Amino acid sequence: MLAFSVRSYNDIQYLFCTFAYIKIQVFMQENIFKSTMFNGLILGILFSVNFLFTSSKTIPLVLLSYVVIAFIIVLMYRMAKRYRDTECGGYIGYWRVFNYVVLTFLFAGIISTAFKIIYTKYINPDFLPALFEESMRQIEQNRGIFETLKLPLDDRYYEELEKQMRPVNYSIQTIWVNIFLGSVLGLILAGFVKKQKSIFEEETPNEEQKL
Repeated sequence: MLAFSVRSYNDIQYLFCTFAYIKIQVFMQENIFKSTMFNGLILGILFSVNFLFTSSKTIPLVLLSYVVIAFIIVLMYRMAKRYRDTECGGYIGYWRVFNYVVLTFLFAGIISTAFKIIYTKYINPDFLPALFEESMRQIEQNRGIFETLKLPLDDRYYEELEKQMRPVNYSIQTIWVNIFLGSVLGLILAGFVKKQKSIFEEETPNEEQKL
């Protein structure tokens, strides 16, 4: 519900910010940081393109956005697999794959956020006002649901909603969405990408440390 998302925004932002900070500190000195930054740039461009498609009112472009999403998933899988084979000697643990996917989505989110700020502030300044009006219209249509759930639609609520529709605030929120989606995708892809040495294989000095 919109009321829940508005009032819990600060808590969610703090949790994801802390989560992202911990991940960066842990992998700052490792190759995973360099790899996720590079791949995050690629995904960030795709995220930006997908944003243009989804924000378009043209049906073919909206449908094409689903193709882009599928391509992003496949590409992320190949990126993680390539990292396993080239940087980890062909072996990688489940949680290391998870961390790799999340960090890649984090950097991709930063790139796409920068693009969205430019787009909503300079390229198409009417985008967010139109989105705000549409949100207000939906709220009025579903006012009965808010009243049933005893969710107040007071001035403070509308002020918070209006603040979220400003270019910087709106764009930054998408970073946390990307991290969440990256976490979900990471949990899934890690099961396919992980590969650990058999107990019968000889250990080598550069064997991956399991997380």
